[in-house]
This record gives sequence, structure tokens and C-alpha cells, in this order.
Amino acid sequence: MTDSVDNVVGWRWLDVRLHRRARRLVRALPAPSRLRRAATAAVAAVVQAGALATLVFGAWLCTVRFPSVALLPGAVLVLFGVLTLPRPATLPRDVVTARRADMPALHALVDRVAAALGVPRPHLVVLDDRFAAGSGHAGLLRRRYLRIGAPLWAVLDPAQRTALVALELARFGGGDPSRAALTGTVERTLATMVAIFEPGADKLLHAGREEDVTKMMAANPTRIGQQHSQSYTNLAGDLVRPFVALLHGGFGLVRLGYLTLLQPEALRAVLAADARAAAVAGTPQVRSVLATRLLVEPMVTVLRRDARAGDRSGVVRRDEPEVVVAGWPPLAAALVAKHAPSMPELCDADVARTASPFAVTPPLGRRIEMLTEKTATPAADPDESAATDVELRPMYRRLVRDLRNG
Repeated sequence: MTDSVDNVVGWRWLDVRLHRRARRLVRALPAPSRLRRAATAAVAAVVQAGALATLVFGAWLCTVRFPSVALLPGAVLVLFGVLTLPRPATLPRDVVTARRADMPALHALVDRVAAALGVPRPHLVVLDDRFAAGSGHAGLLRRRYLRIGAPLWAVLDPAQRTALVALELARFGGGDPSRAALTGTVERTLATMVAIFEPGADKLLHAGREEDVTKMMAANPTRIGQQHSQSYTNLAGDLVRPFVALLHGGFGLVRLGYLTLLQPEALRAVLAADARAAAVAGTPQVRSVLATRLLVEPMVTVLRRDARAGDRSGVVRRDEPEVVVAGWPPLAAALVAKHAPSMPELCDADVARTASPFAVTPPLGRRIEMLTEKTATPAADPDESAATDVELRPMYRRLVRDLRNG
């Protein structure tokens, strides 16, 4: 199997080695270290203080003896300071907020699981169309949120739904530096800087500009002088591009160095949260939820085929979304059971494919492998789960429609 290498720094010889190192780190986490945690916090504090100092110094240069030759470097420093300021996470725009008054059953389930885990309940429960789930803190006030994908929720049985909520809420138990107010925001800031100086984005912008200029010249063939100005623009872009690539590689190395400190503790925190979720919701259920997420591609194929299937018996109306969705948990369970004998190989392949030096969560395959301790399975409430299906009916309707037309 060839290594799947992300263009994380831009230098392929280094990216290949970083990917191999990430795979080794996932397989054998280093021991917990207070010194590493302290160093991570210290580096984060220095980065945030440096961003603020750059912004203040740039503003001072812009205002001292205005106007003066210091205005240009001051503006550059202000822009750089704004880009490197701590960035709180934000909720995506495509989510739908599940208000407590509209979805009491879903909120009751979330509250019950949060109480069992001993963690604070989320401020927001939101829904979207992903075959996934997530949780975290959003906004300057760091409001806790739980994000549930309607397709994933639709294929789980009542016990698995409890396990899914437990998996996400358990991460509010603390100890994860990637979610802390100090260390987590710095990681997002460095990721933003790497994305800004991504050479691919510069090439895409350049290609779009070339296309626009070509169309303009075709519409105005007499304006030949613009061709010369475009040549000068291309020359300037060629001169600046090496500098941009150097910044991209530099910020990539800085982010890599920071994550070298942060990543082991973040990965360990996720695995510990999985163990807490298994203690509350049962190990078999937690493993089955993770396996369902791992099999996302064949799962979506099966769901699309079922959504497009007609009513062959004439007894049940297949055009009703709730009727279609009601049959999905058995289909998902059958698919997971079919792949159960090959699950160790699938987990190995997932680790080899998705391990990254910039990941702050372990691959799904590794999370499944680590859940070996058997725990008792608590009783689930089928009526409560059925009530959530009623509350999510509008999203199910849109989901079935998209599967049929997609």
C-alpha cells in the first residue's frame, strides 16, 4: 500500500516522513508528560502575545507622524497581526439548531447522557446533513455544542444513539488541549495561516484572473495594451510566488512543531473519552457506532439504493420518508455484521490512510482497536428514540429526497 500523504508542508520528502511518523505516533502514544503540557501552554501564550504585540506595533507605526514612510510597514504588520490573532471556532452555516421546545425528546436524551457521564450539558444541539457527529466550543463565549448528522442518526438503533451522544459529550470531560481556550485557538490560527499561503490557492486565483483577462480581450480586441500590463502582473506574481511558498513552508513547520507538543495529549484525551463513553453506553454499542462511521462509503451506497427502491409489494407506501428511514437500522446493522470479519484489516487501512501529523483526533480505526474492555450494556428507551425520529422528520424528508435525486 502506498502512503497517502497530505501536502501539509509542501516539501514532499518531508511530508512522506511526517506521515510515517504520524502513523507510528498513532500506534504507540508517548507517555503522559507534564513538561510537554507546560511547554504547549507556554508556546501558545508566546504565539498569542506575539500576535497582539504585532498588531499594536503595526497600529503605532500607522499613526506615528502620519502620513510617513512607516505607514506601509505598519499596515502590513496590522494585517499580519489580525491574521494571527486567536480564532475561536464557529458553527457552520448549514446547521439547524434543535431548540428544546421543538425537540424535547432529543434534549432529554442528551441531558440524560450528560448526567451519566458527569459532564455539563451542551448549550446548543444542532443538526446537519453529514454522516458524522461532533462536539466542541463555538464563539467568543465558548458555548458548548453537540452536532448530530441526520443520516448517521437515522441508521442507528436506540442503544447506538445513546452511544453516539456519549461519544461526543464525553469529550467535554476536560484534558484535551486541542479544545482548551489557550492552546486550541493557537492551533486554529496556525492552520489558517498555512491555508492563506497555500500555493494551490494562489494558482487557482491566478488561473481565474487569466480567464477573466482572456474574456475581456476577446470582447475588446483593440485594447492590446492590457496584454502588456497582464504580462507585468504575471511577472510580479512569479517573483512573489517563491516568497509565498517560503511563508507557507515556514508556517507549516511552526504548526508542526506546535502540534508535536500538543498532539500526543490530544489523541490520548480522545481515547480516554471513548473509554468513558463505553462505560456509560456499553462497549459493543460504541464500537458499532464507530464502525458505522468507518463504513461511511458503503453505507451511503446502501442507503441510496434503498431510498430509490420502489414499493414492490404494494402494501407499504415507499414514498413516505419515515417509512424509508424506519428500515435503515437493520440495513446498517447487516452491513456492519458483513464487514465484521475484516474489521481488523479495515482499521489498519484507515490508520494508514488517515493518520496525519496535523490531526488532533485518532483515526476511527485506531479508536475501534482501543475499545477492548467489555462493559455492560445499559437498557435503552425505544419510545424516546422513536420520539426523536418524529422530531427529525423534516430532515429525514430532505435526506431521502437528496438520496433519490443525488
